[in-house]
Amino acid sequence: MNNQAAFIFTNDDYINTTTIFGGIKKTIISKDFRGGRVSNIFGATELDFTNADIAGVAVLDISQCFGEVKIAVPGDWWIESDTTQVFATVEDKRLNVMNTYDSKKILVLRGTSFFGVVEVLSSL
Repeated sequence: MNNQAAFIFTNDDYINTTTIFGGIKKTIISKDFRGGRVSNIFGATELDFTNADIAGVAVLDISQCFGEVKIAVPGDWWIESDTTQVFATVEDKRLNVMNTYDSKKILVLRGTSFFGVVEVLSSL
């Protein structure tokens, strides 16, 4: 959506991002990620968890209107979507997810998307 975005490394166990007519890219390197909140209004957020880890269940609350969220996760994370979509989609575009499923690492996506897209990828 937006080619100019802030790029941030964070070791935080919780994240909180808000974008309005903008974009943000975060690389999370926490080894005990617990969850967070993403808010977009005509914005884009890219979260890279490929070097992060979770123990148990982490919840990511996504609220967006005309927004886009791209989430890159390790192959052994299981993604559960508990979202409400109005003219929106949640897509898991990872390959071979079932071969590396580890039930101890679950990322739950919650929230509401109006005219938005949430994509789960293997890498960004």
